[in-house]
Amino acid sequence: MRSRFSLPLLFLILALVMTACAPVAPPTAAEAAAQPATEQAAEPAEPAAASETTSVAAPESLVDTEWVVAHQDDPNVRFLAISSKQEDFDSGHLPNAIYVNLGEDLTNPADSTQGQILTQEALGELFSRLGIENDDTLVVYDGNNNLLSARAYWAFKYYQHADVRLYNGGAKKWVADGNSLSTEAVAALPATEYMAGDADPDLRTTGEYVLEHLDDPSTVVCDTRGPGEYAGTDVRADRGGHIPGAINVEWVNTVNSEDGTFKDTTYLADLYQRAGFAPDKQVITYCQTGVRGAHTWFVLSELLDYPQVRNYDGSWIEWANDPSKPLE
Repeated sequence: MRSRFSLPLLFLILALVMTACAPVAPPTAAEAAAQPATEQAAEPAEPAAASETTSVAAPESLVDTEWVVAHQDDPNVRFLAISSKQEDFDSGHLPNAIYVNLGEDLTNPADSTQGQILTQEALGELFSRLGIENDDTLVVYDGNNNLLSARAYWAFKYYQHADVRLYNGGAKKWVADGNSLSTEAVAALPATEYMAGDADPDLRTTGEYVLEHLDDPSTVVCDTRGPGEYAGTDVRADRGGHIPGAINVEWVNTVNSEDGTFKDTTYLADLYQRAGFAPDKQVITYCQTGVRGAHTWFVLSELLDYPQVRNYDGSWIEWANDPSKPLE
């Protein structure tokens, strides 16, 4: 019986089969570059939220919920709720916590630059009024992803209080771990005679110091504000923009928003080193008034063990309002 397929048709089928089985050549460099970003290699997956056992450079700087519960009634431990509004504290706080207002209590109203750290004398008066002793362990916390408590931690370390710790996650973590916030009034402690230590110059710096180090290859400036502030489209001072050469890593990139804790230190180390912040460099942090800058100072100094980190307390509100200072 004769075949139903003609010879030309058989050749056509064989050609199609061989083409389908042939290996596909990789794209050229030009073709790869022309591909949309979604078709290129994906970014590494973000690490999971930092666990309470995450290894940090200074483990004594952080405490977890288990530690807080175990030390609730310790007479030498003072829990300080850092906030900007009394009503936030009144609506719920850790049992026996002492309220500290970030703006009213921890800044200097006599300084011409808004938000500057309080004086040594003022800290001594504040802690004496709150009943805090020099040998007390201070545990700071907040309800805003460690932002305000990191600023308080930095301020207390600046005046060299010996034992300061940060409750990782604060009120968010306390509730996430199944605990309830208290609305009971906290009894005032008897007044003390607290003696604040001398300021540590390695933790804080000035606009003049920053200006002198703009061209210093061993110094890198970290702008911890939002991208709009950095670009100059979100203007919150006389001028918009950023300090020349500053690298923008917004502080929110370091926290887990669902429970307020810091992200894993492996992620954090990679985040800053990829951005250009090597541990062998001096890092100067800044933001609008030094609060977000203090948060990044905590991450770099206390969690990642960068040896030279200074928070520029005057930050953008001082720099941008001085027309003699350069900006980009």
